[in-house]
Amino acid sequence: MIQKLMIFACILIILSTGCKVPAQIVDNDIPSPDVLRGSNGPQRSWWDVLHYSLDITPDIANKSLSGEVKIRFKALKEGSTFQIDLQSPLVLNSVSLNARKLEILKVNANTYFVKNLNSIKVGTTDELLLTYSGTPIIAKLPPWDGGVQWTTDSLGRDWVGVACQGKGASVWWPCKDIQSDEPDEGADIYINARPDLTAVSNGKLISAVQRNGLKRWHWQVANPINNYCITMNLGYYTPSTIVYHGKNGILPITVYLLDYHKSHMEKVENEITSMLQCFEEKVYPYPFYEDGYKLTETAFLGMEHQSNIAYGNKFLPGYLGTDRSGTGVGLAWDFIIVHESGHEWFGNSITASDITENWIHEGFTTYLETIFTECQQGIAAGQEYVQGQRKIINNDAPLIGEYGINKESTSDIYDKGSSLIHTIRMIISDDEKFYAMLHAMNQTFYHKIVTSLDIEHFISAYTGLDLSLIFDQYLRSPLIPRLFYSLTNETMQVHFENCNANFRMPVDYYNSEGKKIRVEISTSTQTIILKGSFDHWDPNFLLKLVKK
Repeated sequence: MIQKLMIFACILIILSTGCKVPAQIVDNDIPSPDVLRGSNGPQRSWWDVLHYSLDITPDIANKSLSGEVKIRFKALKEGSTFQIDLQSPLVLNSVSLNARKLEILKVNANTYFVKNLNSIKVGTTDELLLTYSGTPIIAKLPPWDGGVQWTTDSLGRDWVGVACQGKGASVWWPCKDIQSDEPDEGADIYINARPDLTAVSNGKLISAVQRNGLKRWHWQVANPINNYCITMNLGYYTPSTIVYHGKNGILPITVYLLDYHKSHMEKVENEITSMLQCFEEKVYPYPFYEDGYKLTETAFLGMEHQSNIAYGNKFLPGYLGTDRSGTGVGLAWDFIIVHESGHEWFGNSITASDITENWIHEGFTTYLETIFTECQQGIAAGQEYVQGQRKIINNDAPLIGEYGINKESTSDIYDKGSSLIHTIRMIISDDEKFYAMLHAMNQTFYHKIVTSLDIEHFISAYTGLDLSLIFDQYLRSPLIPRLFYSLTNETMQVHFENCNANFRMPVDYYNSEGKKIRVEISTSTQTIILKGSFDHWDPNFLLKLVKK
């Protein structure tokens, strides 16, 4: 007990005086690594990131990185201690402010507290300079278990990529690794690579020049960007650029495929153009015209790297040649191009503040697959697709879980999230209003950090429908409502079970003449006078039917 108090006292002295620190101090009074990483704690909340500048040199032979990162920030409150995230075995070597080195305390394997001698005043804008080096975590199963992927192409040549959502950007560069703070003024990425390799990152290519035996690639992002979207690709690429005339003007589309895959270029470009035409028409103009649109071939399946979509679907239809919906309609298009590009709207432009609310990213983006199917094959095919995806839903946990611990709740954020949005579309029962709502949402929350409640309240307000009970049921409970019904010649008794006590929802049925009729159903049994002979319930609502 005495030893614990002494350690805690030492931490307090270190943070208040900036004296020399031990290599690492861990104490029970410091939040757990999950909480430090997932929450906007006191060492994070007082400063706002304005801009990142990464200058990185990969050493492929040794699977290592070295470099420096500049973080321009603004003080929102007075503060002196920065939380900097960098995952072991990478090492934060130094941090300086105005050429003065700051004291570094390693709190755990992935987190550092950096102490300035004097408190920084509210409104101050300044810049940290961080240097680091070491061997980053190697991706085991990217993009799901990510990190840096050091691999080779089919000709045995070096091929490097990064996929770090979930793991976090701090798996390969030091940063403020929290989803709720994007650099408001974008980022500059410098990659110093062997001259035989092409280095591709986010945004626009500013320059590529020989320097000290390496080729220095400068990529610039004009817009706010999620940390986990910043990426690095190295390979033997052949680029091709076409011009897309979109809703907001001219958008350059550049595709980077391995040189021996250039025969696939036209097909990929056509898929991208079809995707953009559909989403710009149905949802909103592409959100990053200033940064362009790129797609880069990777050894892993794919990722939504902003303005540089990672593509590894092997030029196959659907999802590596299969249809996740099991219906066959998903084989008419390339899943990775459509899904990962869809994140430009939901995830990259509209970003959830906490990872536990990532249903906003994945639910809406998965529903964009339905919208694209509808664009290509009609409404009936889109409905077939989203209904088919329901076989994948596990209902193992609520879509929204615990806040502040950097953890998504369940994989159901994809397909159940999509079916929730489809159910809301059915409740609205006006496709013109539904698509106008998506457009207004993307306009209102353009390049914004949002909460689930922001989205929920917006949809209810825009549609004029109180959907709070619907959101509570499908987001905050794992239960799928069961609709019990029994029929007589002229009446039907209905009620919900397996749901929240106050749950109620309108549901449509069809009579034998094909007419659609709406019924408001709650957990209380009610008798409904049928309008014509009952034929079937509308299968587009996310629920389970039980005939008594």
